[in-house]
Amino acid sequence: MLARKPVTKNGNPIPQEWPESLSRLLNEVYKKECDKEGKYFDVHGLIYPEEFLVVVSYLSEKDEHLAPISIFLSCDMEEMNTEEKVKETQKNYIDIFGLFFDEIFAEEDWNEFSPVWQEVTHRHKNYFYKITRENVFLSIEADKLLGDYLSENDE
Repeated sequence: MLARKPVTKNGNPIPQEWPESLSRLLNEVYKKECDKEGKYFDVHGLIYPEEFLVVVSYLSEKDEHLAPISIFLSCDMEEMNTEEKVKETQKNYIDIFGLFFDEIFAEEDWNEFSPVWQEVTHRHKNYFYKITRENVFLSIEADKLLGDYLSENDE
């Protein structure tokens, strides 16, 4: 389960254009680091009833078994209830991911994972993040195979 809040259903993917755009942006901005380390950015976004979640993973191009760095960023759905708020949240997410990866790339031996949800404030808005070694693509695929967390009979 990827969500920050308790859920009984899998999240719905956000429209693919935004994760693809963010992935392209990160791969361009951090091209030097990606080329040096043989890695790339992969972005996934999910919408849950009470939460908007985007996960950016920094993955190895050659070794799929090498654990990635995955940054989960979440906000409550009230931050997404108008077109203006959606645009503001998207901009803030880009900024926050950039701040995290700037810090990661600034240290040669960065190893400060925090797999527990924590709060961060950016431009007077509260968001939640965690940094893990999880391969999010595999987690999403597993969720698809397993289905929702409760069967229809359990509801």
